Amino acid sequence: MKDSNAPGQFGVTQYGFRPPPELLETMQNNFYSFWEGQDKLLNAMQTFANSWFERRHAGTHAALEAAQRMCKAETLVDLVREYQEWLNGVMQRLAADGLAGQQEGVAFIGIVAAEMRSRGSEMPAETSPDESSTSVHAHAA
Repeated sequence: MKDSNAPGQFGVTQYGFRPPPELLETMQNNFYSFWEGQDKLLNAMQTFANSWFERRHAGTHAALEAAQRMCKAETLVDLVREYQEWLNGVMQRLAADGLAGQQEGVAFIGIVAAEMRSRGSEMPAETSPDESSTSVHAHAA
């Protein structure tokens, strides 16, 4: 004979091991925030990498053109001028690399700060000079 209460008892037992809805909601929010932050970070990194490669390609093309012009130079002054123009482009691309790195660094900090705000975290408070000197003197005594 079949026990008609068995499926009901199994269901009650299964329900007893189910995580609370509050925990599931918190987990869902944390997972969403984490992976959304990862996606933003990857987009920022991709933007930086793409622009870096564009500058490298521009650099190789500029070097090739400068080399061709230097080989056709009729005087030493012409050769040095072509070299200086090429070197100027190198410096501009290096400055652009630095600026792009700085901008992406700021974007990354913004992503991290937004993530911390969404989790309700706060940045550690800086100690004032009076507090730090007091604690140093307290340890010395």
